[in-house]
Amino acid sequence: MEIYNDILTAISLEITNSNDYREDGAGGAKPTRVQLKSNLAYDKFARYLTELENKNMIKHYPLSITERGNDFLKDYQRIADFVLEMGIRYMDSSEEDMKK
Repeated sequence: MEIYNDILTAISLEITNSNDYREDGAGGAKPTRVQLKSNLAYDKFARYLTELENKNMIKHYPLSITERGNDFLKDYQRIADFVLEMGIRYMDSSEEDMKK
């Protein structure tokens, strides 16, 4: 799940930070930049892209996130926030300790 999150986040960042960004979303993210931001070898990256496309979380041409992919990112963030909160509440840890 973390790898899916890393790839989807990298796609989202690449699209919004791209100089080629257009309001209509045309153009998509550059796969090489997404791969580098995801910190994955090319063969693994390609396999995960195929999995994400099969799960209807991304569109491959152009590389972009679908509504289902955006929902995954929101849900993942909610879960991560919940786990962080529970760790702080029940383990007497600070937020900085939990992020390490």
